[in-house]
Amino acid sequence: MSNSQTETILAVGTFSKKNRVTPYFFQFISIFAPRITIAYFLWEMKRTFALLVATLCYFCTYSQEAESVGNTPKLTIIPRFDVNPHIPVGNKGKSDVDFANSSLYTLFEGNVGEHFSYSMSNHWVSTDTKSLYKNAFRSDDVDFIDWLTLTASVGSFSFTIGKDMLSIGGYELDAYDVDSHIDLSSAFWNNCAIYQWGGKVEYSPTDSSTIAFQFATSPFGERPFKSKLFTYSLYWTGEYGCFSPIWSANFMEYERGRFISILSLGNRFDIGSFAIELDYMNRTNSTKRFFDQEMTLSGKLIYNLNDKAEFFIKGGYEYRHGEEDMFGYGDEWEIGDGIVPTGILRNKDYVFYGGGLHFYPLRNSKDLRLHAVACANNYSNHVALTIGATYFFNLTDTIRSHRRK
Repeated sequence: MSNSQTETILAVGTFSKKNRVTPYFFQFISIFAPRITIAYFLWEMKRTFALLVATLCYFCTYSQEAESVGNTPKLTIIPRFDVNPHIPVGNKGKSDVDFANSSLYTLFEGNVGEHFSYSMSNHWVSTDTKSLYKNAFRSDDVDFIDWLTLTASVGSFSFTIGKDMLSIGGYELDAYDVDSHIDLSSAFWNNCAIYQWGGKVEYSPTDSSTIAFQFATSPFGERPFKSKLFTYSLYWTGEYGCFSPIWSANFMEYERGRFISILSLGNRFDIGSFAIELDYMNRTNSTKRFFDQEMTLSGKLIYNLNDKAEFFIKGGYEYRHGEEDMFGYGDEWEIGDGIVPTGILRNKDYVFYGGGLHFYPLRNSKDLRLHAVACANNYSNHVALTIGATYFFNLTDTIRSHRRK
């Protein structure tokens, strides 16, 4: 996501008076959640993360021996290059150009035996590369480590520790960053530091359904664990015929003992060559105005043409009606990376819209993606036209093929 500071993150919203049970449940969690965080547990988590890093370094040297038993680690190098001109609408504004989501990622993953797996995603280069390293090991911004996880699977359960994506529902957040288009994403997507350190327990009663509980650091803390601010998440995802939900309830601590409650409902419907994604997210720090503080609503229609091309249109609507100025942007705002505002005004709701094309020119492969996207919003006097390419280069398979020759 963009490297904007998390103090500009969107925040907040309130449950209606018709449902009085849920507000008290959120209030109960907000009071007692911090008390279940024990010093001993935090110390053990810190030690575990250090061991995890050392273990993953060992796996890098272990790959040649692992190939003989079918556990070869997979290393994928993912460059993306965009050119993103901003075309002024009417007589307001000047033409500009940036490089949108141009970046370089690597993805390293594999298995150890039958029950253990690991995954590491690094973000090495961006349009603001310096900040990726300046912000190293901070909780309130992105850095060069997206995720770094070790997972143990036993029967229907799996246990994951490390740095991972916060378990917040919705298809916009679920997409891999390198696949996303910055100017056609919500302000929340652009401003939330979504990758945090913690642990997660998942239960899969069937092959098509998963329930998870996650304990992680909060995007509002500067340093993992040292800030003593945490996020608690309950998450559900599955596939039920044409319907695939990604739902969550989250409690994000922004001050000691004070929480933002998030209800996020992501829904996807697959009908033939068409797919519809509908995301709804409500955010609040009050049980009195649960549905009237902050909200993000977005929809996307996708048409798949024989797995060679995808045509899509997307639109979204966000508001911030809360009276508290929790995030320090008051009634001021500016355009951040691209044409997306860094904050949402109380008296001006945010609307964004656009469409585009993904094209896969390689035969029987989606490793290379060419894309073209046009989008606009009601905060900027420009239309952004993003043209670029993303390539997933599987280094492991390339080396293996070379050895066979």
